[in-house]
Amino acid sequence: MNIPATLPQPLYEGAITGLYGDVLQGWAKDLTNPDLSLVVEICVDGAYVAMVRADQFQPDGEAGEYHGFAIQLRQAWLEGARSIAARVANQPKWLDGSVEMPARKPSIPAAVASQVWHTGGLRISGWAWDAEDPARHVQISVREGEQTLAVTSANVKHQALANRESDTHGFNLDLPWALADGKLHTLIVENDLGEPLSGSPLTLCCWPEGLEGLLHELDKENPQPEKLRLLEVMAREHTLRAPKSVGFHHYPQWFEVFQQPEPLASDLQRTVGILLISNGDPGLDHISVLSIQRQRLPALETMSAPASNLLPALEYLLNAGCTAILPVFAGDRLADHALDHLASLLDTTSAWAFADCDHDTPDGQRSAPWLKPVWDLDLFMGADIFTPGAIFSAEIIKHTLQSLAPAGGLSYMTWQHLMAGIALTTERNQASVTHLPKVLYHRHSSAPTCPSAATPDLDRHQAMAWLAQQLAAGATVEPVAGYPALLRTRWPLPEALPLVSLIVPTRDQVGLLKTCIEGLLNDTDYPNLEIIVVDNQSSDPEALKYLASLPERGVKVLAHPYPFNYSTINNRAVEVARGEIVGLVNNDIEIIDPSWLDEMIAHLLRPGIGIVGAKLLWPNRMVQHGGVVVGINQLAAHTGNNLAEGDAGYLGFNQITRQQSAVTAACLLVRRENFLTAGGLNETAFPVAFNDIDFCLRVKHPSAKVIWTAFATLIHAESASRGKDQAPAQRARAEREQDNFRKRWNHLTIDPAYHPHLSFDYATGPYGGLALRQQQKPAGNTGLNLIPRNNCR
Repeated sequence: MNIPATLPQPLYEGAITGLYGDVLQGWAKDLTNPDLSLVVEICVDGAYVAMVRADQFQPDGEAGEYHGFAIQLRQAWLEGARSIAARVANQPKWLDGSVEMPARKPSIPAAVASQVWHTGGLRISGWAWDAEDPARHVQISVREGEQTLAVTSANVKHQALANRESDTHGFNLDLPWALADGKLHTLIVENDLGEPLSGSPLTLCCWPEGLEGLLHELDKENPQPEKLRLLEVMAREHTLRAPKSVGFHHYPQWFEVFQQPEPLASDLQRTVGILLISNGDPGLDHISVLSIQRQRLPALETMSAPASNLLPALEYLLNAGCTAILPVFAGDRLADHALDHLASLLDTTSAWAFADCDHDTPDGQRSAPWLKPVWDLDLFMGADIFTPGAIFSAEIIKHTLQSLAPAGGLSYMTWQHLMAGIALTTERNQASVTHLPKVLYHRHSSAPTCPSAATPDLDRHQAMAWLAQQLAAGATVEPVAGYPALLRTRWPLPEALPLVSLIVPTRDQVGLLKTCIEGLLNDTDYPNLEIIVVDNQSSDPEALKYLASLPERGVKVLAHPYPFNYSTINNRAVEVARGEIVGLVNNDIEIIDPSWLDEMIAHLLRPGIGIVGAKLLWPNRMVQHGGVVVGINQLAAHTGNNLAEGDAGYLGFNQITRQQSAVTAACLLVRRENFLTAGGLNETAFPVAFNDIDFCLRVKHPSAKVIWTAFATLIHAESASRGKDQAPAQRARAEREQDNFRKRWNHLTIDPAYHPHLSFDYATGPYGGLALRQQQKPAGNTGLNLIPRNNCR
């Protein structure tokens, strides 16, 4: 290749356009390569404080130019500051203009700092904040041409505003379903002053079935399959970058497109009996009976019984020869052909099975879908989302009744105690439970739309308390604070508490480290602790002084004078740890609940539990980590980032303990034996990122559970110690780790603790909406095969 003697030097132009409160806006462009998105360094009083990519639309620039930027500056940077300037990263070119403090009026007329972006499919998100009136909630409108399509208020919490005194200026907006027509749409997003938001206009082109689905349809008639296969690959790449999802309020239309069940053309071997659980209201009974009579597969028998005593009806159905029993609460309806699909699930080895459900509005519309994960005992004990739409084999019902009264002396059986008994039988016998990701059961309009909004049920509370006692003597059950219909199980600790080794990697950042260590030493109730601080080349005098003081307080300080490798640091520390249990703890963790470690250890000591993770909050008390969903954008993502600490979340998930496929190592507990058996963290493929997710997936196979508990709560100033991946070398390393993760786990179609019809794009986030491309999920209680294709170490 011939290389010219002199290369053309890039020419840059750009400017700071204003400071709105604490949000700096501007633009930067490479004139020799206009398609390049530049990285801009922000300097306060000549000192570098942050970087931002100039890839947003310029509201005052040429049409179609995406070279703008907006970045929120921390108040700590602005206090006492004299000037703010910006330049192209690693270049001598400073952008035109600067901000003199106190800030003068911006050079452009916009009075509201803002940002908007397309999060995939028919959803846009962003924030808008009026620096002149910080308490005001700005109104946001979306128009195409002169037609206004949607209006909303920027009044919800937003992660980007975490450092602001008021963070309730974000918005999520779902566009009309009619825009999913395969045509190109250009949308203007404006505030209530008529000003375009940074990032507007937006362009989108969306199909309900997704681009790959359309290509599959074309394949039936196109004689060039090689070309179509290439287009499929291109479409898959497009899907990664421009994902497809739609908000939950579009559920009625989404249901019509994706959830209409078809009759099954198979000879079913099950005879199904219907258990109609009635409260004595003939009108409600009639609604359910009509839906049962419309089924193509007829029920063998239908028996009615009150929830307070199901025993006579159960005995009648079993004696009548029913091989499966489908409970239906009066007023609820079976979807068309629901019996076909549910009965077919028990033709395999499943002891019982369940489908998804939704909610009738008073006018008969679809709403509030409960899209469920695979069977999860912990989630069931917190909130029963599994039994609406469930079908049980006669065998498991007989076994349960026999185990509850070996001598046959039962006089009555309530619904809640029957479900508790079936759950216990399922766990003790490791019975197979199948989940069909299809909405086949419609709950009555009088039923609660979400488990967190239900009325407390004393019978359920007593049944779960009985179940907890059967699983572990001394376990107790109590209502969740603020959500009395949700339940928390407190598992007992043994009298002889195991030694726990907490490993805290650090480099300088003495303020963060001191907060963490002092919290572990003084604000953590658990008494049997070994704390190991791994010093990775600290040089700050104050940090070295603090580290030197720790050994005399019983803290072990382990030197690691090598380049940063998170996996290596923790692996070496585990080798010298003495504890039966190992805890990985970031140095930017702050203890706010003295019982956090008791809660996590109580879970870890339960049979079958491999890893336990905690509920982590940003300093503003929004959720930073509510568990991890694997498969988001073919990688992984934290859940709950749009929730406050006390929000219920999807189906109440933010307030109850449940199984996950992975949790973050910012605060993670595992038995030392399991850590070593699994080979520890992968030092080669994942030196910085994805090592914890990869580790959890390996420990999870074949049967160890990963648990996230909502009741071990800590503050996590995410990446405050290491920082974000901004430098070119860091970005290259991050991309390698992402590629390694995809290659190693690309056979994971969907996370079994998630749902294949929920949003799977990174921008929308877990539980952010409904997928417009349907992913396939194998039926069964184990979800997917979690064996990596290559050995991890």
